[in-house]
Amino acid sequence: MLLKKLIFFAGKGGVGKSTLSCAVALRLSEIEKTLLVSVDPAHSLSGILGIQIGPVVRAINDNLYAIELSAQELVEKYTKRVISALGDFLPNVKAGLKEYSQYIKHSPTALETVILDHLLDLSQDYAYVVIDSAPTGQMLRLFETAHMVSGWFNFLSRLAKERQKVQTFMGKEDDFYKIIEERKQRIENLLNLLREKGIIFAIANEEPLSLKEAQDIQEALRDMKVYKVINRWKYMEGDFIKIPSLESPYGIENLKNLKVEPLLEFIVYKAIS
Repeated sequence: MLLKKLIFFAGKGGVGKSTLSCAVALRLSEIEKTLLVSVDPAHSLSGILGIQIGPVVRAINDNLYAIELSAQELVEKYTKRVISALGDFLPNVKAGLKEYSQYIKHSPTALETVILDHLLDLSQDYAYVVIDSAPTGQMLRLFETAHMVSGWFNFLSRLAKERQKVQTFMGKEDDFYKIIEERKQRIENLLNLLREKGIIFAIANEEPLSLKEAQDIQEALRDMKVYKVINRWKYMEGDFIKIPSLESPYGIENLKNLKVEPLLEFIVYKAIS
């Protein structure tokens, strides 16, 4: 299935990112197949939807699916896969790689790299993917990691190419360059996906600090489509999308009453026009 939009809800904790992501995903599922993903370490989709969500994709209705990504599990699997691949091509350092794997799992960008890798796989089966992001700092690091990893694989690719020349000269086959190029292409595909189909809603409320964080997100991600949103809007005017307050918007039926049409305008209708 061709992905149409990858939608991130970002902002300060407590401003209603999770509630809005659930409401928007429900409405998008009335149009086409939609996946709702939580990458926030403090998952809250289950409580908002009133349905138990976990680390495996679960059907919510005919067209809506949801998952709360398990960071620890994803990092463990990803690290084992990377170390195994490196060990096959660099057997003389295989013992050292096992020790190195312990550092990879706890590196500052390990979680972000794994989330990006997993999102690329998940996005292939849905028209819309809605992401309930972590608070601002970690969410920004997610996008910074994508660019950093791209630069890292460009460097590895150059090294692997030189290694391939030596191996070929010695009459040996070497697939290491091919492996690196495949990983590099995967990262490039992800960056293209973010640029071409990504939308970020920077969520705030009428509290100054949340407004500042929304502005920071917009300034930090200038190469992406970022829209500031005031959730639970009462009276404040300004350059942002307004979402009115709804008393107790929890459970699927109540979420349907949340007026998220202004967000759908940017996701669906402006994408068509």
